[in-house]
Amino acid sequence: MGNLLRLLARDDSCCSHQKYDVFLDFENAEASEEERVLYEDVGEVLRGSHAVISDLQQYKGAAKEIREAISDPGDECQRRAWEMVTPLVLKLKHFYLFSNDIGE
Repeated sequence: MGNLLRLLARDDSCCSHQKYDVFLDFENAEASEEERVLYEDVGEVLRGSHAVISDLQQYKGAAKEIREAISDPGDECQRRAWEMVTPLVLKLKHFYLFSNDIGE
């Protein structure tokens, strides 16, 4: 596949190489038996990608609460910061695990 893309991306303006007309039908492509496991693994990872992207776009952070907890060590500020940070840490862990899945 890489050689095909390199061939198609080649700048032939300086030379008189033959032009290629290639059509790749990605919509109707089928995985071979050898590719089936990889195809299913990639599909599984991609199914979760929309939720991860949505969560990333809505991620606000808790910088204000953290600053307040640092400047005021009272129990109320500490509790508020903890309540804001804990779910964010779980989201960050989810993002990290998703990035590992992509890497695999």
